[in-house]
Amino acid sequence: MIVTGRNESGQSIKQKLTTSRNDLDHRSVDDYSCGMNKRVTLRDIADELGITVATASLALRGNSRISADTRLRVEQAAVRLGYIYNRAAANLRRTSSNLVAVCLSDLSNPVFNEFLVHIEDELRQHDLQVFLGIAREDIARQGRILQTALEQGIGGIVLLPVRGTTRADLGCLLPAGRETPIVPTVIISRALDDVPLPTFVNDDLRAGELAAQALLDRGHRRIVWVGGGQETWTARNRLAGVQSAIARQGLPPIECLHGPTSRQFGHEMARTLMTRETPPEAVICFSDLPAFGFSAGCLEQGLRPGRDVSIIGCDDMEEAGLTWPRLTTIAVDKAGIGRSAAQALLLAKGGNERVLLTPHLVLRDTVGLPADLAV
Repeated sequence: MIVTGRNESGQSIKQKLTTSRNDLDHRSVDDYSCGMNKRVTLRDIADELGITVATASLALRGNSRISADTRLRVEQAAVRLGYIYNRAAANLRRTSSNLVAVCLSDLSNPVFNEFLVHIEDELRQHDLQVFLGIAREDIARQGRILQTALEQGIGGIVLLPVRGTTRADLGCLLPAGRETPIVPTVIISRALDDVPLPTFVNDDLRAGELAAQALLDRGHRRIVWVGGGQETWTARNRLAGVQSAIARQGLPPIECLHGPTSRQFGHEMARTLMTRETPPEAVICFSDLPAFGFSAGCLEQGLRPGRDVSIIGCDDMEEAGLTWPRLTTIAVDKAGIGRSAAQALLLAKGGNERVLLTPHLVLRDTVGLPADLAV
């Protein structure tokens, strides 16, 4: 289906985990909601009344060990603070750990850092800590990270898979013949067609269409694709979206120059393309990183992005709005992807639902009219 350590204050580890799991029973989790407002938690109620989180949890459950007076005070505080009882997050109570493994394919891409921040923020609101692994686009390293995480008894996994990952590469997590993972697991950013796990990704087909249409609407026809490849769902779909929009205009297929997702590659392509006798009018880059490099390469040649050539990226990294000239790009809902994945992990719904989050065009300085149409 697709839809648009060490404990504190001498407290024992068992007590700490029990308290954490009780706290989870009462967290407010809006299914796939990405609101940024801070949720009222049991800890807020406990701090308000000067009691422990465990006492607040037991009081709200009506436990007979808690006095009627304390139960009443807790209930009144819950109403006053706007606390909402929700059992969804309690699905992680069955695990003996408050650790969630986050395995990222790489950290050189700032977008992946942003995913991590939003995932960690969401989990921290439920007293869960992150066990971080960086696979460096290496399938074997990814497998070792997942195996180590399972051996550490983690309670769940958020996976941004390395390029070329297949189900067979996730055998320690999803053994052959098994339809559900050993621990609750969700995938982000790069969908895997043969892996039956909840997945949260950008609508990359739409992103490619938006990028191409933004250029076509301004009269560009000599357009080149720079970056990406065919090893990830993300790259394949962004390029497919571009090609679809181009084909709908009755234009021939565009030139594609695949390569690393890096500033260096974009910079090299600027030297290659913009020194041709007939250079492109516009360039669509797989992501903002090669777009930054392409823009820098043009400036070095005395060319002005947005005037002499149009450049459009994808992701909308923070840098895109701060560099000069400011980069036109397709914004990916990074907060939505990260937070929704963490929430799905708490809900432990399982299945293989793929959630596509909608991108949008951010028009800045690097896209203008073709030079022969500019006034």
